[in-house]
Amino acid sequence: MRTMEKPMNEEKDMQLKDIQFMKRAIMLAQQAYPAPNPQVGAVLVKNNNIIAEGFHAKAGEPHAEIMALKDAEKKGILADGATLYVTLEPCCHFGKTPPCIDAIIVAGIKRVVVGCVDQNQLVNGAGVSGLVQAGVTVNVGVCGKECGAVYKNFFHVQKTKKPYITLKSAITLDAKIAAGPKKQTAISSEQSKYKAHELRRDNDGILVGIGTVLSDNPQLNCRIPCKKQPIPVILDSHLRIPLDAKVLKNKPIIITGKMYDKKKYTALQKKAQIIVTTGEKVVLEQALQKLPEYGILSLLVEGGSEINALFFQKKAVDHICFFIAPKLFGSGVPLFAPLKEAKQAIVKNVKYSQTGTDICVEADLEW
Repeated sequence: MRTMEKPMNEEKDMQLKDIQFMKRAIMLAQQAYPAPNPQVGAVLVKNNNIIAEGFHAKAGEPHAEIMALKDAEKKGILADGATLYVTLEPCCHFGKTPPCIDAIIVAGIKRVVVGCVDQNQLVNGAGVSGLVQAGVTVNVGVCGKECGAVYKNFFHVQKTKKPYITLKSAITLDAKIAAGPKKQTAISSEQSKYKAHELRRDNDGILVGIGTVLSDNPQLNCRIPCKKQPIPVILDSHLRIPLDAKVLKNKPIIITGKMYDKKKYTALQKKAQIIVTTGEKVVLEQALQKLPEYGILSLLVEGGSEINALFFQKKAVDHICFFIAPKLFGSGVPLFAPLKEAKQAIVKNVKYSQTGTDICVEADLEW
């Protein structure tokens, strides 16, 4: 009986160590925001001790695995025979950098523990296969749920070619977002406002229409502690944004149409990043497909009723977050402007919570 216990205990110890080192790799992955590339962390281990670490700092720069190998080299430690823990499957193709699996194999690493498979069609299991064919032992799925959460937005972009989009709004019981046009109306509780800033913190970009900029002159920033400020995104078909708008201090992305104001374009070039779509008005599909190139893998939509209707009409909403306040306006601005044609989404994973005097409703949408 004792001869059976020892291998079982060793296997359990290895599983616990794998989880421990993968959690460290996840912490490293979250040190930087290399979008449109994914956040990746890597840890090199020998004799149950970490000998080197690395993370992917910026698109175009060495990947996490290479940074860990370089860290070992700087310390004068050979990676030969080590175990590599990496949050995402190592790449096997040439991009801005060479394939990571080649460096792993050359370094003599004997075992690679992978958090989750890369859903990029250029990888998607091929990195694991390449390592196995070279005689490297590979274990996939350690802390898979945690790693999958890190790559939710990245995988969504790989699949749909657009950011993961959350539509957020504060509404009354009769689904009004303001008492009237161009009227700033207090709806949410302080607790709801705080949660709204948590949403800003957790997204790469915040989108509004030019109407919101003209009426409210918002800064579109996060006003609670955050590692990085979200990028403001403004839909402005004719570049009507004032040159002294507060949001221009935050180097926004302005999306316009082909009939834009040429003089305003020249004046805005130093203050904003401008994306020109091919329609007279903004072509939303083109705009959304461009945003990942600017580092926006997740987008929070905080528009008025016209913007909300546009995103709903185009089936461009993946998640909703509505703060419903115990108020009735009777008349006012509705959550959605009239749609050209009825759209119906499948609502899944509905969650309810109380935020101050409000009820927060969150759900995923499938079209």
